[in-house]
Amino acid sequence: MNAYASPPPANPDIKRELKKHLLALRARSFEFFAGDLLVYIGLEAVSVTRYIGDGGIDAQGNLVAGLFRIPVGVQVKRHRNNVPRSDIDKFIGALSGRFSQGIFMTTANYAPGALHKALTSIPHVLTLNGDQIVSVMVEHSLGLRTSPTNTERLDIDFDYFMAFEAMKGFLSRQISESPQSYSTDSSTSHSQSTDEQSIDLKPEEDLISLNALGYALRVDPARVRRWIENETLRPDVSQASGERTSYYFRRDSIEQIRKSLGLENIPASSDEWKQEFLDFAKSRNLSKSYKPVMLKVLFKLVDREGKVKIDDLVREFRDYYVQQASVGLPLERADSPLADPTKPSDNAIKRLIITNPLERFLIKNFIEYFPEEGVLQIAPQLWQELHHYEVLDALKSADEQISYYVARHAKRR
Repeated sequence: MNAYASPPPANPDIKRELKKHLLALRARSFEFFAGDLLVYIGLEAVSVTRYIGDGGIDAQGNLVAGLFRIPVGVQVKRHRNNVPRSDIDKFIGALSGRFSQGIFMTTANYAPGALHKALTSIPHVLTLNGDQIVSVMVEHSLGLRTSPTNTERLDIDFDYFMAFEAMKGFLSRQISESPQSYSTDSSTSHSQSTDEQSIDLKPEEDLISLNALGYALRVDPARVRRWIENETLRPDVSQASGERTSYYFRRDSIEQIRKSLGLENIPASSDEWKQEFLDFAKSRNLSKSYKPVMLKVLFKLVDREGKVKIDDLVREFRDYYVQQASVGLPLERADSPLADPTKPSDNAIKRLIITNPLERFLIKNFIEYFPEEGVLQIAPQLWQELHHYEVLDALKSADEQISYYVARHAKRR
């Protein structure tokens, strides 16, 4: 029996709770959420052109598929009942002549006829249902926060959802809104509520959140917040929401912000992807020892497809710290959960890994995480290009980083 076996999760219904809060958003607030989510599902150069469309294009962008960028049109529907084929037919009509691919997002699911039409149509339509949307949220901790009373528990972050309700006031046009029931029939007239009226957006009205900006820039959102605090970066809109102040930026300013901050462009070739990964893997910018240890464990366990089960990684990660402590060479100090690596549960260590350092690899698209399968995968465009000697060099660098980290903190004692 595993001495470190973790108890069942304290909040097994967190996905159901997330979906409930999504459905509780007003229609226009849900559109703001969906506009933010597009960054996380792999779209670049996104432009949200309208809210509450009727069969038309709500947003457009480039879908990243390996080294390719595919222009796509997007439509979002907040339904409780399954999307019927007629909605897909309308969307295909709107795509025709403009896009070869489309993405249809819904909080519900799809009728069999709708799915068949989406899969066989030209233009081709990719479908994203409510469960998949929630999985993306869990993967990136959107709408979630660690419980203040139990670090192994995830709670709903109410401020996250309140911020999208507050965003309605950012539109320059004054629109009267009131709560309304959810659409259960796609034929229901949108004229019944001003919250359902279509709005064509100006560029200055198409805003994204601080977290989405960080993801688009491929930097930690905490770093973006520090830039705001020291006035290196100025948000276009700030709004007090619940316990926090939310910051928003014009979506069309992302590349300008990237250049003004001297951030690297997104790699355009396999060689560039590989070099950026190797540079990041060898960086000694360490606040904890977690990054080099995770790299050592990852390359030890990864299979031929670049995949590893996260539960296996958690166990091996812990074992490394236990082994170091057993020979009198502990890596972490009292302020770290791994100061005594035998104490935290597997769930706690998994959450630590996902928060730091894995999140930094996810933001930079070096690693993909599939929480439903419990699998991590080194990005295919990267894994296919890595040579054995480069992996060995990265592992040597990881050992050097660990030695550097231990020596640095020994001097401070």
